[in-house]
Amino acid sequence: MAYICFDIGGTNSKHALVNEKGIILKQGFFPTIHTSTEDFVSGLVEQIHLYEAVETIEGVAMSIPGIVKKGTGELITAGALLHLYGENIQDLLLQYISYPVYVENDAKCALMAELTFGAAEGLRDVVLMTVGTGIGGAVAYDRQILYGNEYKIGEFGMMRMDMINEPDKTMHDYASTAALIREFKALKNVSQETFVDARTILEEMETDPVVNELVERWAYYLATGIFNVSVSFNPQRIVIGGGISANPKLIPLIKKQLERNIHWENHRTEIETAIYRNDAGIIGAWIFLTAHINRKIQSEKGA
Repeated sequence: MAYICFDIGGTNSKHALVNEKGIILKQGFFPTIHTSTEDFVSGLVEQIHLYEAVETIEGVAMSIPGIVKKGTGELITAGALLHLYGENIQDLLLQYISYPVYVENDAKCALMAELTFGAAEGLRDVVLMTVGTGIGGAVAYDRQILYGNEYKIGEFGMMRMDMINEPDKTMHDYASTAALIREFKALKNVSQETFVDARTILEEMETDPVVNELVERWAYYLATGIFNVSVSFNPQRIVIGGGISANPKLIPLIKKQLERNIHWENHRTEIETAIYRNDAGIIGAWIFLTAHINRKIQSEKGA
């Protein structure tokens, strides 16, 4: 008995076979399909059939970027997967398979993984902030994931950071890893098409004072957003996720900037790195799916 979990990204889509204890038995990935919704669903179904050949499947879960209507599988937005806007992935998959399907936003999946097994285990009120190509996040109050009126809680990247000079720019433009890389390329006169890993920028700041100044300025904007989140939600802990969170330099950079904020002392909270990184979406989606199946079983017993 096992569950199939997908973690859909803009470039690659990860998939895994997960057992009833949440242990990943087998995993892999394929390039995310952007051509059409029909092609996208066909790719998922093909992978599902491959897992069906080796294991008895109990359900299918999906972590996906964008705004997802709670418990329905309907995507209001879907990040870079433009053809999925307005589509219902749950309904589309159920045309081909008969098991339960659960679809959830990727940041909410990541926070669920951290609440259950990771950096927020045992805590009640927690915020996850993801730092990547954009800034995202999720919020838990009393260990319940919050959604908001239009399912948009956690859109931290839309915070405006400089109302005087650049009022239309958001935290995405100032504090994402994409912003850091863009500013680094401009500083070094490198083509914007050239691949640069954010990790190398954090290494170079140790030897190049100008790069160090650039990174410090970027960390200031990131810390500003984190402070705003802290005063808005008053969490026990803010967990930082995203690929750059694996770099041990990141949290000290953030804390250094927070300590320069005269209001931080009165609104201080713990800042920690996410434990689940590459597998956060997979594990979180599995937790959402199994909870959904258990609710359905209890409902049927009650009926």
